[in-house]
Amino acid sequence: MILELSKMYPRDSARWFQANFSAKDYEEFTKKYPRGSQGFGRCLDMLNFFEMAGVLVSHGLLNEDLFFDLSFGLAPFWHKMGPVAKGWQKAVDPALWENAIWLADRQKVWAEKVWKPDLKWKLRAK
Repeated sequence: MILELSKMYPRDSARWFQANFSAKDYEEFTKKYPRGSQGFGRCLDMLNFFEMAGVLVSHGLLNEDLFFDLSFGLAPFWHKMGPVAKGWQKAVDPALWENAIWLADRQKVWAEKVWKPDLKWKLRAK
């Protein structure tokens, strides 16, 4: 499954996002990246990917250690996009991006409680 997920990762959108994205909140996002623009589409690609990954991890179909170990750039993406996604959710529908938001929150907990330097976290008892 992880290989298929890797094939679906929107690499071009991730590169665009890292190089070009800048919006501090949903209001600024809607002004800078209106529907139909390249920026809107690139951000939507990334959010949809993490929304799908959140569904898979939350339902136990994808092991969270495996997903977070690979990361797919979730933390740096979410650092920029988190406030936008949460504002978008508030403006449109509580269900919007709920799995991506859950995944980002879960990744923070994982990074604090599970991950250890030098791969030591992988040696924990299962």
